[in-house]
Amino acid sequence: MEKDLIVKDKNTTYIGGNQAWFLPLGYKDICEYGCGIVAVCNFLLCFFRAEYKSGYEISKDTFISFVLSIYKKYFCILNNIFIKGLTGFALAKGINKYFAENRIKMKARWGHSLNILHKVKLSLQNDRPVILGIGPSLLKKSDGVDAVDIDTGNTVKLYSHYVTIYDCKDDAGDIFFYISSWGRRYKVSYRDFNRYQRSTLLGFLLSNILEI
Repeated sequence: MEKDLIVKDKNTTYIGGNQAWFLPLGYKDICEYGCGIVAVCNFLLCFFRAEYKSGYEISKDTFISFVLSIYKKYFCILNNIFIKGLTGFALAKGINKYFAENRIKMKARWGHSLNILHKVKLSLQNDRPVILGIGPSLLKKSDGVDAVDIDTGNTVKLYSHYVTIYDCKDDAGDIFFYISSWGRRYKVSYRDFNRYQRSTLLGFLLSNILEI
């Protein structure tokens, strides 16, 4: 499924979109808090490529235009003392409106289970990527979940962030989610995510998946 996330910009290849692309265009809100919208567009990109068996190359400019059209019609990014960005419920509401208007027979809801692994694997088996939300680290000293850059080996911490799971593999006694974030490929330990989910305030709700 990784190939379905490819976005090209001349000689540069990205895996999924990057919210940072929108700052030079004047969309500071998307750059700072638009990871959920980018994840939705990653999902739709894979869905349409699978549905229509399309090998058509998607350019960075085309992806940006798609994100902006989705953003303006279906989503409202919040920036207040309580919520910055989009809740999982807002993601579900926006993509369900898109499904309905485009006669796509799918339904999304925000998950609330502490065991997401089975649902992630089932979705991937059906050629559908999974939108994963990693919530804020409320009342927890940890800074988030480790994500390893597959190409550089560098590690970053993920929190208050949505990503797109495109694969799931067993490795060295653990299970890893292979994800798209900021146009790059990373892997995240499911064990690490599940530990974070269970140890943060409202983790079962703030750190979960968009079930489609």
